[in-house]
Amino acid sequence: MAAPPHALRGEGLVDPLGLDETAPRFAWQIPAVPRGVSQEAFELQVTATDFDSGMAWESGKISSPQTIDVAYAGRRLRPRTRYQWRVRVWGKGGRESAWSAPAWFETGLLGERWRAQWIGRRRGIESDAPPAVWLRREFSLPAAPASARIYLTARGIFDLWINGQRVGADRLAPGWTDYRHRLDYHVHEVTTLLRAGNNAIGVVLGDGWWSGYLSEPQFQLRYGVDPSLLAQLIVRDAEGRETCVASDGDWQAARGPILANALYHGETYDARRELPGWSEPGARRRGWKAVDLFAPPAIELRAKHCPPIRSMEERKPCAVTAPQPGVFIFDLGENIVGWARLRVTAATGTEVRLRFGEMLAADGSLYTENLRSARATDRYVCRGGGAETWEPRFTFHGFRYVEVTGLPARPEADTITGIILHSALAEAASFECSDPLLNQLQRCIVRGQKGNFLDLPTDCPQRDERLGWSGDAQIFAPTACYNLASGPLFRSWMRAMRDGQRADGAFPDLAPHLLLEHGNAGWGDAGVIVPWTVWRFTGDTRILAENYSAMARSIAFQRKTSRALIRPDTLFGDWLAPDAAHPQHTPTPKDLIGTAYFAHTTRQLGEIAAALGKPRDAARYAALFAKIRAAFQREFVTATGRVLGDTQTSYLLALGFDLLPAAQRPAAIDRLVELLRTRDWHLTTGFLGTPLLCPVLTACGRSDVAYRLLKQETYPSWLYPVLQGATTMWERWNSWTIEKGFGDVGMNSFNHYAYGAVGEWLYSTVAGIAPAAPGFARLRIAPQPGGGLTWARAEVHTPLGPVRSHWTLRGRRFELRVTIPPQAEAEVALPPEGRPRTVGSGDHLFHCTLPKS
Repeated sequence: MAAPPHALRGEGLVDPLGLDETAPRFAWQIPAVPRGVSQEAFELQVTATDFDSGMAWESGKISSPQTIDVAYAGRRLRPRTRYQWRVRVWGKGGRESAWSAPAWFETGLLGERWRAQWIGRRRGIESDAPPAVWLRREFSLPAAPASARIYLTARGIFDLWINGQRVGADRLAPGWTDYRHRLDYHVHEVTTLLRAGNNAIGVVLGDGWWSGYLSEPQFQLRYGVDPSLLAQLIVRDAEGRETCVASDGDWQAARGPILANALYHGETYDARRELPGWSEPGARRRGWKAVDLFAPPAIELRAKHCPPIRSMEERKPCAVTAPQPGVFIFDLGENIVGWARLRVTAATGTEVRLRFGEMLAADGSLYTENLRSARATDRYVCRGGGAETWEPRFTFHGFRYVEVTGLPARPEADTITGIILHSALAEAASFECSDPLLNQLQRCIVRGQKGNFLDLPTDCPQRDERLGWSGDAQIFAPTACYNLASGPLFRSWMRAMRDGQRADGAFPDLAPHLLLEHGNAGWGDAGVIVPWTVWRFTGDTRILAENYSAMARSIAFQRKTSRALIRPDTLFGDWLAPDAAHPQHTPTPKDLIGTAYFAHTTRQLGEIAAALGKPRDAARYAALFAKIRAAFQREFVTATGRVLGDTQTSYLLALGFDLLPAAQRPAAIDRLVELLRTRDWHLTTGFLGTPLLCPVLTACGRSDVAYRLLKQETYPSWLYPVLQGATTMWERWNSWTIEKGFGDVGMNSFNHYAYGAVGEWLYSTVAGIAPAAPGFARLRIAPQPGGGLTWARAEVHTPLGPVRSHWTLRGRRFELRVTIPPQAEAEVALPPEGRPRTVGSGDHLFHCTLPKS
């Protein structure tokens, strides 16, 4: 144990700047060598100065193997203070490691009173694409600062500049929260941007989710009319004296080159109206006016915890076509979310128009009918005089193709570059196998997740919707946690779920809550399922504690509004099942779906109660689950094991949520397989049934059928879109078909992650890596080859370190190589149903001979 701990994280983040946690939690990993290494004790030190002087907390030696979720227990943390921390550990025999390299975290305001006022400019107009507002303030410093931080948020979205330089890499900040309840603020270190003498701050304010219209035109939903800013720059000199430059009546406002901005409709930028030097001291004052002051909202202001939205990647076009004279379509080769960077040389006043779409029509023109009312159009008016480069700030699009008109000549290779935006979540896993189609399916799943994880889990990124639908989020949550480190995003989003919860306990169907109903089966249930899932993948108990009372109210609501524990019909059913005449007219009975989810979430809440040290609650919810299970059997199951509705989803819910007596499970499994066989091994499931297909079949000993479904190439199937060139998951199984072309334009997204929930099965069964205890403290490694695959491999970055599984099949010879991280224990089971064996950390090799098929 000579090597020190590494991969130190505070609140799940590396060196976080701005934490509003009074007891932040720490995590680390221990070295992977030698084999079988484990921690038996640890010691933490936290200081605001250095480790040789005053300590904020010295834990002392604590006998525990715990390496995640260790909560700070020292002196009260001071606001706006940087703390360093380090850890050392003891292994077997009392061998002591060296201290880790120091990590740090910096507290946010921690409830400290803001010294700033809300400022902006009342525009006096209501528009679906209004102009942006430009704000500035000059100030003087007697000396260069020793440290400087700026704390800011907006009702709207902001772009921050200091002394002519853009601050940070965040985009669309501060993101989207339920403005009626809370706002996130950002913290930036700006020490090196400031200087002795004159300085200037500049902020551009866009409408974003605050004052831009949300959802379809008939709803015309928005929170407010005018965007506004709250900002305070706090500068410390070498002697520790503080100067605060806050948003107040001394700031000035103007209109600039952004003539229109809207998330759905796009941005219009007239480069002739630029404000030279606007964020530098001494800028021309003409056109600038005093700002307007806004009353402070009575809401919670909290430092942003979820990694911000950023420009993560760039894509060059792979082809350019001209379906009409002067109309050029740039193909980026994959469906992305973000915007396009334009490079153009043209005369003053030339307007270049960019329109965005996911598909092309049969004649090669841009297909935009599925965008509904979203115009998805950016416009740039040239200043002239040479090459100009521009990209928008206050919009985003879902697109593969960019249609460009207004160019003075044929485009160059660098005329268009795709800029990919998503929340800056760390990559958490990888999967690959011998089948190129399944590898492309996996790429579609990951792209779809990234494109829809913009500060919250949205349903789609392109049309006039882009909302945080809770049903989509809960079915995809396990796959999301495999692919990306999604815990912080889900924890942040759960605040919006709580904000939207009704007084009677019903969770909203989308969060932030804007429209429609609460408590629909499979949607409102996300309020329990998502925290439970995050806990299983990360070991994070705080997300359970934060949401526990809300989850308990949700279960109480379901019980109160049930009839003898049978839930009533609710709106969505098995949404978009292929056999449904209308998206919510599911063939699977809705009261069956609701009762199954009632049982499922009640059982999960019992497990959560146990994890939080609430044994009485755990026993109460376990007893309630048993009663709901019995009610389900009385109402929906025949004596011979038939389940009401007799649909694939009916059996999947009954089997997957453990709602059948053991004696009836074989008949139900046989009937499920028969329903699949009669459809020539095609699925008929919608949003709620589909994620259960492969996991339930595997759990029932029919992975052969799961593989047959997964590798089905004709409609409806996962691989049908892949064979049609899909690069992200589609909303419908028939979003486009060879026979009928495009699906219903009223609801037809080509970037919709819900059906990508099968990614969980790729990791857990094809590669064979699954958590057997929260945070992967125990693992199950049980790959099940099939479908003609000859190899598969995956790597999953768990809180304890990376887990790897790589199997190969040569004839009947099966070989499995696994890597287990320190502190973890794995149960390894070889196919087809080999005797499980328990192994500790390190690299292991297993092999066996499969039986003849």
